[in-house]
Amino acid sequence: MKTRIWIVPVALLVLGGSLIAHPAQQPAPRPTTAAAPAQSAFKPIATVREVMDHIIIPSSEVLFNAVTSVAGPNGVEDKAPSTDEDWAAVRKQAILLAEGGNLLMVPGRHIAGPADKSNNPGSELEPAQIEALVAKNRAAWTKAAQGMIESSLLAIKAIDARNPEELSNAGGDIDAACESCHVTFWYPNEKK
Repeated sequence: MKTRIWIVPVALLVLGGSLIAHPAQQPAPRPTTAAAPAQSAFKPIATVREVMDHIIIPSSEVLFNAVTSVAGPNGVEDKAPSTDEDWAAVRKQAILLAEGGNLLMVPGRHIAGPADKSNNPGSELEPAQIEALVAKNRAAWTKAAQGMIESSLLAIKAIDARNPEELSNAGGDIDAACESCHVTFWYPNEKK
């Protein structure tokens, strides 16, 4: 079986623009209407409350408790990761916390389920109120989530350097990032 190779002479392509239109001969673009916003490819499954309960709170607690000093009958006992396994376990939680911040920024994620109520009515806003605040000030919500991500990255850096003191400092940064979001969106009316 023979293979045929078709060669189109270059001259055919430039014959007075008969096959290829000259830019000046291109038809004018048709007027368009405003494009509809692109739909997000994300499909949030969990609510913010569930992301908090199942990812962010457990992960942050591991990080907060990774480096401690406890006074006991034998004096002050310092606790910090020491083995490869200890450091790996703490790093896993720092990654989960950082990615939890990304999950908070997914568009369309509801604060809580439709039947959910505040656990502390009067001192905390109701989920619908929080959702309204987030919708009104999405930029502040995003900035708060990014603050949690950045402080988590500091923890990862400290973990990779195996530096307990820096890990402890990162825990303080994580706490500050979380609290700045909470006082803005969760309990903004709390008396200081």
